[in-house]
Amino acid sequence: MTLSVKDVSVVIGATTLLQNVTLDLIPGQFLGILGPNGAGKSTFLKVLSGELSPSHGTVTLDGIPLKVWKDEALARRRAVMPQASQLAFPFSARAVVAMGRWPYETLSSSFQNHRVIERAMAIADIRHLGKRSYPVLSGGEKQRVQLARALAQSFGTEDETDSKYLLLDEPTAGLDIAHQHAVLKAARDQSKNYGTASMAVLHDLNQAALYCDQVALISNGRLVASGATAEVMEPARLSRIFGCTIKRQAQQVKEALSFTSSL
Repeated sequence: MTLSVKDVSVVIGATTLLQNVTLDLIPGQFLGILGPNGAGKSTFLKVLSGELSPSHGTVTLDGIPLKVWKDEALARRRAVMPQASQLAFPFSARAVVAMGRWPYETLSSSFQNHRVIERAMAIADIRHLGKRSYPVLSGGEKQRVQLARALAQSFGTEDETDSKYLLLDEPTAGLDIAHQHAVLKAARDQSKNYGTASMAVLHDLNQAALYCDQVALISNGRLVASGATAEVMEPARLSRIFGCTIKRQAQQVKEALSFTSSL
């Protein structure tokens, strides 16, 4: 069971945003999407989530075209955290998180939904924000609320076995360093502990190297490389894509990779 794109292109007017991209999201793996600004990373996520229909190619979930899936059934399989979410109504932070349980209202008890909401809020470190009005929160606080909503949605029900997909678009934007790592750890843990296929659009090479099992590099709308993180994040390749000199330094802690760059 996979969420897949095959030979996908997105053309808007005279501009090609994606060209012939083929990629699978693998359950139990955390995939990082890397590339320069304007490379097509967010466009790829929108296509994968079903928000944007490709001009060419196919997007399938379990071999079934994404456009055939009904909204509620699709919402039970994939959760999306966009770059920014604006709400004009003064919902509480907890109410926003609870929106992630909408697909399961008739499948889970009120107690089960409550427990999932509390768990997601604890992971995102927003339990203390539960009663606050969402519109008055800081940008970083809103990001963490949206993460909790997506997590609450991706947890599903206790007895289901279908693979889940967690799609995060620049989830660390606007967050302090501690919460950046907490968000990426949550995505990685969701993959390792629950078999979720997690994907995040990222800009920090070091964070991708530390947390992601797989990496896909996108440049000028094309998929340049994809596969195991250490193999794909080869300094010469990264230097060409990002237009600066990038070097890899081995670290003692957890054998992480550290990348440094210079213009």
